[in-house]
Amino acid sequence: MNLRSKKLAALASSAALVSVMLAGCGVAVSDSSGSLTSATTSTSVTSTAQTGTSSGATVVQAASVSPSVDTHYDADDLTWDAADEVAINLADGASTAGNGVTVDGNTVTITEDGVYRISGTLSDGQIVIAAPDDAAIVVILDGVTITNSSGPAIAVTSADEVSLVLADGSTNAVTDGAAYTISDDSTPTGAIASASDLTIAGNGTLTVTGRTGDGISSSDGLVIASGTLSVTAVDDGIRGKDYVQVLDGTVTVDAQGDGVKSDNADDADRGWVRIDGGTVTVNSGDDGIKGEQALTITDGAVTVETSVEGIESQAVTISGGDVSVTASDDGINGTMGTQQGGTESDDGSLVSITGGTVTVQAGKDGIDGNGSISLTGGTISITSSGQGGDGPVDGNGTVTLDGATLTANGTTITSASQLSTGHR
Repeated sequence: MNLRSKKLAALASSAALVSVMLAGCGVAVSDSSGSLTSATTSTSVTSTAQTGTSSGATVVQAASVSPSVDTHYDADDLTWDAADEVAINLADGASTAGNGVTVDGNTVTITEDGVYRISGTLSDGQIVIAAPDDAAIVVILDGVTITNSSGPAIAVTSADEVSLVLADGSTNAVTDGAAYTISDDSTPTGAIASASDLTIAGNGTLTVTGRTGDGISSSDGLVIASGTLSVTAVDDGIRGKDYVQVLDGTVTVDAQGDGVKSDNADDADRGWVRIDGGTVTVNSGDDGIKGEQALTITDGAVTVETSVEGIESQAVTISGGDVSVTASDDGINGTMGTQQGGTESDDGSLVSITGGTVTVQAGKDGIDGNGSISLTGGTISITSSGQGGDGPVDGNGTVTLDGATLTANGTTITSASQLSTGHR
């Protein structure tokens, strides 16, 4: 396997650039495509996840990413020699151990770098990964059911990075307990809780139920390369503190909190969500998809079926894909998150749509920008409120409409002057 150090996330760095570029802009309306430019990062993605063997090697053919997007993920990490796999069979009171594995009751702990194939059931137990900080570990879930009444079903407390691979055709399910606490501050609360970079790949299915906090949560980065995931959570569905990237797969989230989120607000190169393919469907009790500092959709089918605010970030960029958002408040919201009620000045945030098909149904603003809004491509259809200052497109800063096809509440909009500005 290829060990890789944590690097800068190029996309989120662009969010910081956009914020600086737009800071101090006054309220204005422009139809010139040159008046506002968003910083974007290109991605090359190949998809179709399969697991195969060739000359004794097991290869998970998951999505690959061009070097322009820099995360912990490397498709080469999903290649290994089948002879190196350590088999672990889960069974209440009788789980098997092997090289790099210890068993204590119903707690199975992986302690060394390697590839581990796990099958079986724990009715009240846990998989723990507690390995050296430079360890790259592959865990193959091959028909696994784990329920833990007092903590996460899978907990990564230490490692450089961990790949959860869903074996071809396998069905896997993990459920954590209700109302427990974790004493280790570095490990989040979730059915799958990781203090290290986490990758999910493969061609099987995984059902995740988070009964105390999140469904899948990483304190570092999280990449979904492939697989079929169904996540239910009492808090956030899928969280990667530093970043979340979806390359491919089918992801369904039902969360009482945010659906998909990255919430690192402290590091300029972190706190971003990026969707480059696959199918993502979200029902949430708060934000559907939220990237604290940046949120980009380049491809895929993204549907936020229920939410308060559908898509939110300091820098929202949609350049492709089929995006559908339903929200009780604002559909797509660009905000630095620093304004107080009643403030209508440009806060430096940006919403940029350059391509794709975007459909928004919102209880308030369809696209709300506390900063600037740039609509220079794609097909956009908005149904929204027209009451109390709310409208289809509402920006405090520069609003650009040049190249996009925009329909708002049944009316074709051809000029930015037809859109409201100055409302938050």
